[in-house]
Amino acid sequence: MDRYDSRILQLLADNARITGADIARKINLSLPAVTERLRKLDRSGYIEKYTIKVNRQQVNLQLLAFIQVWIDHTKTAPVKENLIALNEVLECHHTAGDYDLLLKVLVKDTLALEELLVKKIKSIKAITRTNTTIILNTYKEEVNTKNF
Repeated sequence: MDRYDSRILQLLADNARITGADIARKINLSLPAVTERLRKLDRSGYIEKYTIKVNRQQVNLQLLAFIQVWIDHTKTAPVKENLIALNEVLECHHTAGDYDLLLKVLVKDTLALEELLVKKIKSIKAITRTNTTIILNTYKEEVNTKNF
């Protein structure tokens, strides 16, 4: 990956809908050269997915929370698979430290969070404990494109 590829990734991270022509103009390459670079970045795995960021308030999903999950490893329930299948779970991370998994979840309100915790997450047999942190405000949530 060279500086052109890095710049392409930065532009896509800022706006996944940017056109190849706009990328070509911004980095001073021809459209065919940009198209070929995009194809190579896709094939090589540098680009996993093109996506958007949805305004949570507009879609009435206003409660963002992180849930720490402790697992009893002597039980054989497919915990990770069950958790990532839940629509409310945005992210699921295996962690080092006191707890096993960290979930980032998005729901409508506290009632929906309670339902998620009680009826869905805690009903998974191998989960022994959870701890929930509700996010009041998000000041930064992005991929740092300066690292490319």
